[in-house]
Amino acid sequence: MRAIIWNHMQQLRRQPFAVLGMIVLTIVFSVALGQVSRSSQVEVPVYSAELSLEEITETIERLNKESDVHFILEEKEIIDSKLSQNAIEMALQVEKDFYKIFTNANSPNVSFVEAHVNNVLKSEAVLNRTAAQLNQSVEDLRQNVASSSELYSFTTKSFKEDDFLYDSSLQALFGFSLFFVIFTVSFTVSTILYQKRDGMWNRLILSPLSKVQLYLGNLIFSFLLGYIQLFLIFTLFRFVLGVNLYGGFPLILIAIIPYLFALVSLGVLISAIVSNPRQLDAVIPIISVSMAMIGGAYWPLEIVQSEILLKLSLFIPMTYGMEMLKGATILDWSLSQFFLPASILFCMGVLFMGVGLNLMERKAT
Repeated sequence: MRAIIWNHMQQLRRQPFAVLGMIVLTIVFSVALGQVSRSSQVEVPVYSAELSLEEITETIERLNKESDVHFILEEKEIIDSKLSQNAIEMALQVEKDFYKIFTNANSPNVSFVEAHVNNVLKSEAVLNRTAAQLNQSVEDLRQNVASSSELYSFTTKSFKEDDFLYDSSLQALFGFSLFFVIFTVSFTVSTILYQKRDGMWNRLILSPLSKVQLYLGNLIFSFLLGYIQLFLIFTLFRFVLGVNLYGGFPLILIAIIPYLFALVSLGVLISAIVSNPRQLDAVIPIISVSMAMIGGAYWPLEIVQSEILLKLSLFIPMTYGMEMLKGATILDWSLSQFFLPASILFCMGVLFMGVGLNLMERKAT
């Protein structure tokens, strides 16, 4: 088995361009799309029919605090005109007991703005109710909470557990990392198909190596190569480019293991189904792009409205890979929350591996 891995390493040393190309493409797409999403600040006009000028101004100041979204006060007539002309993406109406978001397009910014507005207004509502019960002013209570931060756990996560959290840089980084590693793993696993076509597999069977060792050598190398690719990418973005991983860098390195196992097994299944390398070269890009689109690599699944696509995403390994990476970072999952997606990925891997190896052996017979 070590001889198989060593042989693959020597081939990689002589021809590293394919793997380097996947790494470079991941970096280029992640940096380009992540920065484009961050470069243009979202501007949301705000108006109110009930609140006084002082109240709405104070609310806007709260909304603008610690946010990438810029809220500005405008007249209702101007906002209606801009919305009718598609000059703005969305607008916000804030009243005493409710708020409304008017939008012309369904984009990730809408969900992000809604989550932020909901968080801020919920916090203010809690403070107002608490101040009324304690017979204190809201400002006095806010100052008490701020000065007693160790006693009162008012954090962003306290109000966002059920909301859609979105980070454009992480979406691009995770999506394209998991997408391009599919090519690396699948084409490495497919070397078994090339060995069988060229007659090398029959010679290896006659060697002292067993079939289990032959398969394990190829599969372990594919897994390690995919892991090294993702490790280098995440390390580069974390320590060189300074992308905020929210303290989840160690968890990320563990979370990608079930996903890579499922990918290696899927590569075995694909190699077993196709008849020749030409079919493989055509099938892998189709499957990779389809998985990326349905599994939430290009855009978050929270903005997908089609129930059919959401049901299909439950059968895509990338869906659970993206969930686990986001859970390790912006969602701040506990360890128990990783068990379900990790178990699903391991079950998919076992199923793909079992069916794929069985088909390979039947074809050989």
